[in-house]
Amino acid sequence: MNFRRSLPLLLVVLVCAALAAPATSGAYVVGIADQNPAVFTEPHFEQLAPTRTRYITPIDSVFKQRDTVDAWMNAAQAADMEVVVAFNPPAAMRCPNVGRAKGCRPITAAAYRRAFRAFRARYPFVRIYQPWNEVNNLTQPTARYPDAVVTYYQIAKANCSGCIVLGADIQDLPNMAQYSAAVLRAFRAHHVVTPKVWGLHNYTDTNRFVKDANSSMRRAARILPGKIWLTETAGLFRFQPQNARQSFRPDLARQKRAMQAIFKQANLYRRKIDRVYLYQWFASPPTNRWDSGVLDIHGAPRPVFDVLLQNRTLFR
Repeated sequence: MNFRRSLPLLLVVLVCAALAAPATSGAYVVGIADQNPAVFTEPHFEQLAPTRTRYITPIDSVFKQRDTVDAWMNAAQAADMEVVVAFNPPAAMRCPNVGRAKGCRPITAAAYRRAFRAFRARYPFVRIYQPWNEVNNLTQPTARYPDAVVTYYQIAKANCSGCIVLGADIQDLPNMAQYSAAVLRAFRAHHVVTPKVWGLHNYTDTNRFVKDANSSMRRAARILPGKIWLTETAGLFRFQPQNARQSFRPDLARQKRAMQAIFKQANLYRRKIDRVYLYQWFASPPTNRWDSGVLDIHGAPRPVFDVLLQNRTLFR
């Protein structure tokens, strides 16, 4: 074969192949989260072979719920998983405040430091932290105190050398843009270097099929500097909001379509998004108002599992 004559044709083939490459060739990776430690040995989970996961736990769980956390952490470590930990309010705290209740408020810096250090000492293999979960949600004591977000970030950074600490974990609620701006101002006011990695939960965008021009992801990409991790996202099978009519009745087809929307949005913003964590694996009991499980109540894969199989190369 004449190499010189073949070279132009070869270049054309390579260029066409690059153009035809699927959008999933982006750099982001996908993990799977579930609060049940049995997830790591579930056969369908093992079929995807993810290496990353996320765990949500009360900030004082190392003192109050140690056996539960130990069981999950031991299973994750045995499966050689890279773990992201996000902290929730103390186990006894009730949020939001209702009536004259005043118990839902940020814990002190001293209390946070004590709990974080204890957690870090007990689970040293955890190297990625979200100092507080869904900071702008009214179910969190941080919702009206963005300064607390900065305080907890500083404590986590100071007590976890070499760890990745996300700046804030933000939910795509109506207050997202305003709250994000307030957090950034708080970082500047405290003379803390602005973080370069942020968490976002994009449930509204992907389950209500919001057009990109109106999406929270689009606004977050403009507001938040650096990279965004979709630290919690899913296609909802069922969801009953508190004190509201059911807005997501059980629907397998909609759940699958929402999962497809997740990958579509991640592909669209693959220069901004580094990671995606899908929640959850096992179905919730029928009495639970939330169910985004990939498996049904009997342990069989729902149609949404097909979307994960189509994107299995991203589970690395």
